[in-house]
Amino acid sequence: MSSIAGKKIFLACLQAALLSGLVLYGGYAWCGQEPATSSQPEKRTALVIGNAAYASGTLRNSINDARAMAKVLGDLSFEVTLRENLDQKQMKREIQAFGEKLQEGGVGLFYFAGHGVQVNGRNYIIPVSAAIEHENQVEYEAVDMSAVLSEMDYARNRMNIVIMDACRDNPFARSFRSMSQGLASIDAPTGTLIAYATAPGSVANDGEGENGVYTGELIKAMVRPGLKIEDVFKRVRSAVREATGGKQVPWESSSLEGDFYFLWPPPQRTAQATSTTPQSNPPVVSERPAPGPVEQPASRGEKPMSSFKTWKEPVTGLAFVWVPGGCFLMGSPKSEKDRSEDEGPVHEVCIDGFWMSQTVVTNAQFRQFQKDHDSRNYAGHSLNGNGQPAVYLSWVDANNFSQWLTGQNGGQYKFRLPTEAEWEYACRAGSDASRYWGEDSSRACLYENVADYTAEKQFGIKSVHECDDGYAATAPVGSFRPNAFGLYDMLGNVQEWCSDVYGVDSYVRHDRNNPQITDESMGQSRVIRGGCWRGSPNSVRCAIRGSGLPNAMKDDLGFRIVREP
Repeated sequence: MSSIAGKKIFLACLQAALLSGLVLYGGYAWCGQEPATSSQPEKRTALVIGNAAYASGTLRNSINDARAMAKVLGDLSFEVTLRENLDQKQMKREIQAFGEKLQEGGVGLFYFAGHGVQVNGRNYIIPVSAAIEHENQVEYEAVDMSAVLSEMDYARNRMNIVIMDACRDNPFARSFRSMSQGLASIDAPTGTLIAYATAPGSVANDGEGENGVYTGELIKAMVRPGLKIEDVFKRVRSAVREATGGKQVPWESSSLEGDFYFLWPPPQRTAQATSTTPQSNPPVVSERPAPGPVEQPASRGEKPMSSFKTWKEPVTGLAFVWVPGGCFLMGSPKSEKDRSEDEGPVHEVCIDGFWMSQTVVTNAQFRQFQKDHDSRNYAGHSLNGNGQPAVYLSWVDANNFSQWLTGQNGGQYKFRLPTEAEWEYACRAGSDASRYWGEDSSRACLYENVADYTAEKQFGIKSVHECDDGYAATAPVGSFRPNAFGLYDMLGNVQEWCSDVYGVDSYVRHDRNNPQITDESMGQSRVIRGGCWRGSPNSVRCAIRGSGLPNAMKDDLGFRIVREP
């Protein structure tokens, strides 16, 4: 559930063009359960090292390459550790820490950009502090690549990827008796793919642009949706060979036994999905408890109001409720079940009062802005009903709607996406439990449309709540009980865009009062909050965080808006 994510302008534009229809989640994807055979996506962990400041001469692109790779991996849901210009001791320490993280399972990726040499058939990556006068000193001054592979193998995680953009000219060649160029071929351990910037014994081009030829092509291919990892590297090989006139041909050694996608294929439209005619989506079978009195949550900061102050926006009819200002503890404690590291540290945040839409924006409301909007369907279940949440909407779409609505109201009110802090404050509504109604996930169906017995029966979704809310896909908004602030569907139906730039360590950067992260040097991804109609128990919590690129969209992702007083 948690992960990572800034891109230079060219990369952001590339991703915007390629990622329509894909949603990324920080660290892990946490709401998009797929039918039948899919399980919760694996944890992804990456160590990226770029060494450039060598005494023999500074490499021009290795730091740029490492930074670009780290940013792309962050947007691809990897928990990324980026390190630059390390000495031998630092490199070994980072590799050891990386191996310990891999013991938690999932997919591991190690990337190195810098100098690398082979001696007697063994490959070494060179620290910036290396003082090598002859080849016998390499094993004492450098880092043997077998150490990286050994750490990965010991972790026993499902899959590992090693990317070596380290086949540049040997800076110590004059003092070496053997003149072997490039790196040696290594057989990949089981479950591992090793990728080299060029074929064994050859030298890679450091590149004339911001990035080396190899990494520059690789970061483009990695963000193409629906490519298996083998196909990613095939594309890179063709592109690099063409760019270098055949002088550089990337190469891989693989013993992978399963499939891996950096980006999953986008949702497929069906013939039914092309219709924009609003359709109803009634409950499937079971009876649902009628909305009743809201139970008083445990105290966590300011006590919610017992009655709600509401306002109706005149153009769309969207109802707003006043969320009174106050202070609360944001994030999840380490003791909270299923928490991720990006949900901490717990810290006090104070929020000014604001108006928030009681529900997410519906299809009917969004179509007043964009008449031909199509929320499509899911496995024959229409998502296009007037009262259902508008989905397949990007962060850009949500902001455009907000600006349009501001204009429709003559600028009297400003509408925008909520900040991440506002969203969590509103979700908790004074509760310090992991869910605003308490800790019992089996009571979710009283309050939210989540993965339940109906979804299990209809779609084969496995990780479900032990209850039945009666809906297989999205429900009409406001169909369940509200929280103590009078807000509906905060942890179900659809996930929701927030305004903030996503970062794994956002909370250590927060101000106490009205925090918001807008620094795009942290990445391009935006925060996504809340649960959804196929949300498993571990993902239906107020503290859970996710992320998506600004042009990403999905069938369980929508938005609600805030009106500034």
